Amino acid sequence: MGKESKILLDGFAVQHHGANLGPRKGLDRHAKPFFPRRPVDPETPPGKPALNGAMRQPTMILLALAPTAMLAQLESDPFLDGLAAVREEQHQQAVTIFTGVIAQKPDQARAWYYRGISRDALGDAVGALHDLDRALLLTPKDHNIRLKRAEAYIHAGRYEEAETDLGVIIAEQPEHAIGVHARFDLGQVHMALGNYETALTVYTDLVEREPHAAKAYCNRGIAQSKLGAQEAAVADLSKALLLDPDLTMAYGSRAIALIALDRRDEACQDLVQARERGDASMDETLVIYCL
Repeated sequence: MGKESKILLDGFAVQHHGANLGPRKGLDRHAKPFFPRRPVDPETPPGKPALNGAMRQPTMILLALAPTAMLAQLESDPFLDGLAAVREEQHQQAVTIFTGVIAQKPDQARAWYYRGISRDALGDAVGALHDLDRALLLTPKDHNIRLKRAEAYIHAGRYEEAETDLGVIIAEQPEHAIGVHARFDLGQVHMALGNYETALTVYTDLVEREPHAAKAYCNRGIAQSKLGAQEAAVADLSKALLLDPDLTMAYGSRAIALIALDRRDEACQDLVQARERGDASMDETLVIYCL
């Protein structure tokens, strides 16, 4: 696929153990991964009935100190240190920390999972898939791990295996947020394989389920353009930008459709907008058609 056929991935929030999961900047492998909220301080357990004499004061002091001790234990937990490194995109540090955690607790699926996320972000596809395979072996019903493995397969260009994982998620969680996310990734797979009609079907289903999903409209617009339906492409990409004016990819993609329709003035405006937002992939098109 060329510069003009880049598509957006990872466009939906997923519920992960009660936490809102945000997008990875466009399904870009350097985006921030998703993780559950950091544990909060436990409340002080209720005291026993009042004690008499000298016993009461020491007991109350111990009860007051209990949350501090528990918090200190949480703060020194290497797993949480690794999680913080992932959150801060310190992925090499995260790999080192989770390697230590795994050495101590080889059956801790979440440690394998987060090390896999960091390895994927570092471009280590083999290591990422090894870790995610192990995490899924330990917790085979965890669709968050399966989704992340599917995305690692996409990054590695192993689209058929990604499609299999995504199909499992969609079949088992069709109405859940993670099923919506999997549909988005499935569209990415078909776009990468050049199956634009199938991708169009996937994204059409997606925008019907998620009518405010700007990235789904953007990707459907790109699929429309690939199929030669430039007016429909412009409509979808305009809808995407109406929903999210900062969706950089939509400007360049709409410009391509506008050029095909011989609407160069409008196309050049979009190309300038894309360039101003940091999309250097359209520089050659900008020079050819606008300068």
